[in-house]
Formats: sequence, structure tokens, C-alpha cells
Amino acid sequence: MSELVTIEMEAREKTGKGENGRLRHSGYVPCILYGPEIKENIKGKLKIRDVQKVLAGRWESMRLNVKLPNGEEEMCLIREAQRHPLTDMPLHIDFLHLVRGRKINVNIPVEVTGRDDAPGVKEGGVLEVVREIEVMSLPMSIPDAIHIDVSNLGVGDAIHAKDLVLPEGVELLVEPDEVVAIVVTSRGVEEAAPETEAPAAADVEVVAKGKAAKEDEAE
Repeated sequence: MSELVTIEMEAREKTGKGENGRLRHSGYVPCILYGPEIKENIKGKLKIRDVQKVLAGRWESMRLNVKLPNGEEEMCLIREAQRHPLTDMPLHIDFLHLVRGRKINVNIPVEVTGRDDAPGVKEGGVLEVVREIEVMSLPMSIPDAIHIDVSNLGVGDAIHAKDLVLPEGVELLVEPDEVVAIVVTSRGVEEAAPETEAPAAADVEVVAKGKAAKEDEAE
């Protein structure tokens, strides 16, 4: 668990698509802070360079100390980071207020070790790993990442959610038998497909916007 990273929220008087667009052109990112103990959503703006520093790390599990425009400070988590689908530039940030002693659901990044030592990979297999795992945790117990060692995996071997070692106080919110990592046969060594078979469709990235961001843009 890392130390809290501090980011400063400045006041934002106007809202709406036009105003938010002007903010972005001037080097800021519109943001909003909400939570179970926040009576009225707090709308503000962040310096884009500060946001980029945070998003360059494991922001999904990063606890932040947000300095509010009124001078108060709150512990938060980035619940939604909306980015431009082509440039990846941050467009809007949703902060979730964290309450000490109250558990929350959070997606934790998965970090792999031993990839090059895995027998299955050495034999030409391909290691497939989920990007993140959903857990329930107290704010002060949120792990930076879930670490898994795949150095013993052969072709067809897998690590399931129930095999993970989690910090005390952190609970899995996925099915115990869900596959977290597996070594599969490489397509390069599989039997060639008939020439008449159509190629697989390319993956399409879908950029979702959080509910709070949608409301913010509409105003």
C-alpha cells in the first residue's frame, strides 16, 4: 500500500460542454467529487499535467489526497477517468470520496512475475492474464496491485481467483473459479485454418463515461 498522492482541485464556476472544452484548451481537466457523505457533488478543475502524472501510474487503486477549493482535504479514489479515444488525453475525472472504516468495491491491477520462466511460454505457448480483479476493501487496506507468479505454468495450466493471496481485510468479488492467468497454445503452432475462412474482426475500443461525468457535461 503506497502513501497518499496529493492533487489540488481548483474552483469551477461554470459547467457544460462548451465551458469544459475551454477548460481543456487552457490546460485544465474538469472534475467532480461525490460520495456517500458528500451532500452536494463538488465540481472543480485540475491541472492537466497533475492528472497525467496520476494516470501514468496504477490510478485504479491509488488513494489520493484531494485539496478542495475551500481548503479542506479529502481522501478519494478515481472512480472514472474519461479519455480521448485517439489522443488518450484526459477529458474528465470522477473522484469517489473514501470514508475511513467503510469498505468499497475497487478494481485492482494484476501484476505478473515469472513470465519468461514459465515452461509453457518457453514451449511456445501464450500467457493470457486478466488486467484487473474486483475486490472489496477498507480504504487504508487497498493494495496497489495483485501480484501473481506464473513461473510454474505449463501449456494449459491456469491460476484461478481462489489461488490468489490477498492482504488481510481484502475480499474477492469475482467467482473463485474465474481464470486469472493461463498459458494457451500459440496460434502459430496450431493447424492452419482454411484459406476461405474470414479473418477475425479487429477489436474495437469503447470509451465509457461515468454517470457523474455525463451529468456534468449536460449542465
